[in-house]
Amino acid sequence: MKSGLFRFPSLLLSALLQLSPLLRVASTEAATVASPLVAVLRWLAGASAVAGSFHAVSAGTGLTLTGASTGTNGVPFAGARASISSGFYGTAKSYSATSLPGGLAISKQGIITGTPSKTGTFTAYITGWKNSTPGSGHNYTGLAVFTVYDPPATVPVLTQSPQSLTVTEGNPATFTAAATGPPAPTFQWLFNQGPIPSAVGAQYQIAKTALTNAGSYSVIALNSAGAVTSAPVTLMVIAAPKPPVITGPPASLSVLAGDTAVFTVAATDPAPLAYQWLFQTAAIPAETNATLTLPHVTANQAGAYQVKVSNSTGNVLSGIANLLVLPGPLVLTSTVTAAGGVGLGFPVLPGVGYVVEDRDTLGTANWSALTNVPPPTAAGTANVTDPAVPGTRFYRVRTLP
Repeated sequence: MKSGLFRFPSLLLSALLQLSPLLRVASTEAATVASPLVAVLRWLAGASAVAGSFHAVSAGTGLTLTGASTGTNGVPFAGARASISSGFYGTAKSYSATSLPGGLAISKQGIITGTPSKTGTFTAYITGWKNSTPGSGHNYTGLAVFTVYDPPATVPVLTQSPQSLTVTEGNPATFTAAATGPPAPTFQWLFNQGPIPSAVGAQYQIAKTALTNAGSYSVIALNSAGAVTSAPVTLMVIAAPKPPVITGPPASLSVLAGDTAVFTVAATDPAPLAYQWLFQTAAIPAETNATLTLPHVTANQAGAYQVKVSNSTGNVLSGIANLLVLPGPLVLTSTVTAAGGVGLGFPVLPGVGYVVEDRDTLGTANWSALTNVPPPTAAGTANVTDPAVPGTRFYRVRTLP
């Protein structure tokens, strides 16, 4: 019984002596971190070492980081080498890490390389493994602090400048630029030296160009350090082919029968222009000029006229121009009949009624109707006879309303 009570304190004392290196290493941590090239940051015994043997702990363990612990965002890291050693197992044969700054990685040999992709302060867990394959055997983990800074600001440099363009009206036009910082620049596009609202990307596109978009374009790349402006380039917009536009349509006419009727049309380019005149919607053979001339018109030619103007893109049809054919001058011819009367003749038009009148003096006497001529169905000559004529008689003919 005495023996048992005596052994218990000795076992407790042994355990306390085994743990004494833990207190010793922790107490020297701050003094070791001050070195700019070798940073012993903190160590933690791996779970397998604690559970498997006190010898791994009692022998002393440390993380040494040789090289850089700071870097610049976007700039290749200068490199660092991690080393973890144990007095019992010796120096680790392989390494792994978690929570390194974005863009950095650790090799199996403990070399940390890469290009940082984010600024800030990062605490990484670096683990040394007893065996040559990470994840196998006893391990020891240390905490390493890395700091990634923003690069110093510099005036942007244009790496791609916009180029001059020639497009056809209605098609898109796209200007592209590229510039480097740091920090990454923003953009402002200019048209004829004035800023284009909301045009602040590396690319500026006009989805559907108009003739008014032609002119000078440039871009400003700017950041906190300054700005740079590209050389101006030119956008040339070529007018798109379009159907003709009638600017002077044919006008309606009223002409006397036997006279000449002339219709004209005016239309804009692009040339060449072609013309086709129509009468009552049907094409008039051989009438393919901007002017339609109808000599010696008759009542049969009265009606609706139009013209179709065409080019390589399309065509346009004019509005209707009406031709009204009025009765021509009524010229009476007279002859003496065998019975002593007077024969009268005059030209008539289809659809028009006439009345022949007479009187014996040119004074104030009223005209008397000699006869009516009903509307004929075709143009021709009407013949009327006055069977009994005194010494002198006057005649006239007029159309009926």
